Amino acid sequence: MRPQALDVARFDKERFTGLFDQWRAQIRDGETTATYDTWLELRYLEPGSSHTYKQGAVVFDLIHGVVYEVRTRDRLRRPFRVQLDHELPYVSFRDTANAFDFPWVAFPKVFTQADLMSLRRVY
Repeated sequence: MRPQALDVARFDKERFTGLFDQWRAQIRDGETTATYDTWLELRYLEPGSSHTYKQGAVVFDLIHGVVYEVRTRDRLRRPFRVQLDHELPYVSFRDTANAFDFPWVAFPKVFTQADLMSLRRVY
């Protein structure tokens, strides 16, 4: 039986600063000297969890540390990495042609339901 799906539209806006607040606390406490972007990259490499989500009628699973892709309306592939802050997903899109990863953004409102219907795990 599939676990209860978390509705991405119901995440409180206060949750979107969770990782930034955690990084600032670690800077303050002397636990890290890494920049925020470097700290996020290091966090992405740590083992993580998985959760089931819902956006509109689409239900899908995301796993921390995994690369996925969706197809856009014009059938272009949009690969992205996922990291979870407890159950809140963050994504970082990949520019595979230039071997570049874009900054991390909070998941809600990044994809349409049509995008998510094409979601597939890459690696």
